[in-house]
Amino acid sequence: MKKLFYLSLIAFTFYSCRSRTVPTDLAAHFDKILQNPQTMAKYQTVKTPGIKSLMLSFDFGSNQLKDTSLIKQLKDARIKYITYAYSDYKKEAKFKQDEFNRERFYSLYQQLPAVFKDTTIHWQVINQNEAKDQASAAKLLHGFVLYYRPTPTMAARKKEIADFKKKIKKLLDDVEPKASESGGDYVYGYARDSVTTISGADYIKYVKDTTVTAVLDRNKNWKKMLIHCDLTGSMMPYAAQLFVWHRLNIDKKKAQYFVFFNDGDNTPDAQKKVGKTGGIYHTKTSNFKQLMTVADTCIRNGFGGDAPENDVEAILSGLQKCPDCEDIILIADNWANMRDYRLLSKINKPVKIILCGTYFGINTQYLDLARATGGSIHTIEADITNLMKLREGEKIKIGKYTFLIKNGRFVKV
Repeated sequence: MKKLFYLSLIAFTFYSCRSRTVPTDLAAHFDKILQNPQTMAKYQTVKTPGIKSLMLSFDFGSNQLKDTSLIKQLKDARIKYITYAYSDYKKEAKFKQDEFNRERFYSLYQQLPAVFKDTTIHWQVINQNEAKDQASAAKLLHGFVLYYRPTPTMAARKKEIADFKKKIKKLLDDVEPKASESGGDYVYGYARDSVTTISGADYIKYVKDTTVTAVLDRNKNWKKMLIHCDLTGSMMPYAAQLFVWHRLNIDKKKAQYFVFFNDGDNTPDAQKKVGKTGGIYHTKTSNFKQLMTVADTCIRNGFGGDAPENDVEAILSGLQKCPDCEDIILIADNWANMRDYRLLSKINKPVKIILCGTYFGINTQYLDLARATGGSIHTIEADITNLMKLREGEKIKIGKYTFLIKNGRFVKV
């Protein structure tokens, strides 16, 4: 009896002490993130172009991170998404998963307190229910996966530009024969009358995320397009798709005008003025070689990463240059907010937004832009055209996520 008493006392002390290891204010903050977890059999790390991931894991049954030295890889990185995954298998019926999750969050907090203060980071909580015993539970991921983009360096930028040009050339070489010496109408070294349709297989060989091509091919009714494209570093794979698509459709005259932007031509952030940031380049679409020259200048003069971009300024500039254009297109980086978000009301035409990098959900600022202008959102999977019909308090589900109209703006539920 005495032995049983001591065992009970030890168990009581273990559970009660654990619950006190997390400060009350932090526990409340952690609980907001942990509520409504998504249940799936097994979580696997997401692999998507331009995004790196770092796994900070725990052993099954442990609340202490296994290797905190990995955190040095995040120096100056821009973290955008964090997934916390755990198994719902319990060795003991009395085990309190909610307390244990808080302890693991506290372990991360002690190493990276900044991620809990950064309101731009999106959290996802995954409850894995595949395990039926401790051995199978131990094989599942327990811990945090941080998805980020490294801070750009000049060396990385130069390599990015070289790879970008090489990718475009390779794609064009695959789908168009070289111009012959017999004459003809040439654009960028290729005969206009030799254009063929590029197949999905050709793109997939060189472009892992075919968002831009998929959207443009799906919306064949778009015409007299005014296309605005973010040409900061992370957008290079998507820009390559745009240029190849345009080259293959140049005779159809679907696009009339291009606007490229890089958020200020290397201007320090502290000196950038909303609406007057600069780094905006314009060109007509009929001469492909000239178009590529203008795009190259924009890319080389910019050094953007994932800081806010001057999307609205670029759109307003484009509308001035081509007031007769019909379909207004914005090819935007879903990871980056709009520097000039507060200027949405100045846009007087519907904007069709092709969003790149939406695996983890849609940036609500672009939902607001589409709704405010009577426009639409376009991802690799779908075209969302009914945003203007939504009223205050109404919800819409896009992919795996639900959004609510609150005070005239979208918020993620």
